[in-house]
Amino acid sequence: MINKPADKIDRANEAAQKNLDAAIEAARSDIPPGNPGDCDLCGEWTGRLIDGACAPCRDEFNLK
Repeated sequence: MINKPADKIDRANEAAQKNLDAAIEAARSDIPPGNPGDCDLCGEWTGRLIDGACAPCRDEFNLK
């Protein structure tokens, strides 16, 4: 196989991938850790509570 220099499309794809990776990492850092337990609002058990609320209750009551 012959090594050829990267063309504009290859460089653009690499830059786009780096930007995507950075955006994904930034989004992950904003996700708070959760704990399993019973939701304080609905009483249902879930594997991930954020500030005592399950995902459906956080969505329903517009909680972060």
